[in-house]
Amino acid sequence: STFLKRPERVMALGMVMALALLVYALGEWALRRRLWETGSSLPDQKGRPTAKPTLRWVFQLFMWVRLVELGGKWLVLNLAPHHETAVRLLGAGRYYLLE
Repeated sequence: STFLKRPERVMALGMVMALALLVYALGEWALRRRLWETGSSLPDQKGRPTAKPTLRWVFQLFMWVRLVELGGKWLVLNLAPHHETAVRLLGAGRYYLLE
């Protein structure tokens, strides 16, 4: 059950959820397409290479990656080569100080 009393708010929540699923599906599709185009792969849960990871798994891969500031300089910790592959394919290199 929801705590939303008015039908308009229930419909708005449904729209937000649908939009979030659309963004998630587009992100997964874009990553898989770029993995296929470049012939790259990412490790799956068992460490084997896969070209069709779920976006949820990719998010979990980044669980231990940290951005820290030491002495006025920003550093990205625990960034492995497969993280760099995912970041570059998604076009987010500047957020992980790769550009």
